[in-house]
Amino acid sequence: MDTRKFAMNQGAVLGLCLVCIALFLWMLGINEQKSIVPSLLNNVVIIWFLVYSISQYRDRHNNGCISYSESLKLGTSVAFFSSLIMAFYTIVYAKYLDPDMLSNILKMTEQSVLQSNPEISEDELDLALEMTSKLTQPHWIMIMSVLSGTFMGFFLSLFISFFTKKEIERVVVQEENNEIK
Repeated sequence: MDTRKFAMNQGAVLGLCLVCIALFLWMLGINEQKSIVPSLLNNVVIIWFLVYSISQYRDRHNNGCISYSESLKLGTSVAFFSSLIMAFYTIVYAKYLDPDMLSNILKMTEQSVLQSNPEISEDELDLALEMTSKLTQPHWIMIMSVLSGTFMGFFLSLFISFFTKKEIERVVVQEENNEIK
């Protein structure tokens, strides 16, 4: 099977699993800002799924062998495709499930800036809020979601690839040179 097609399929499955987890946590009312459970759960699922995907590709589609670089590429590709799905989910979430999310981000930013620097001028505060407002537009949210998800997948794959790689053992046969003296 083609590596890209395999990565797309596995990335779609991982992305849909993460969306299901996010929807389940949303229905339970578990807030990501107030609880560490969503982050831990997502990271465990991502790590397990990357290990599973790389191992499956190695064992079923690549004759039991995979190099470190191939493993790293596959893990990063799976993370990229899953982050695309998560980026679309984030937009849907912000637009339909929690339409106040973006305004809450602006309020939290304002509170955070005022707590860290109580003597900030009104112009500086307005500039900080304006920049935050620009970065919370849907296209920026998608770009940042894809970049951060792909980078995280790359970072995790750096370590996972050490444990999942299996290279072909090469046997070197040396012939002795018999010289006549």
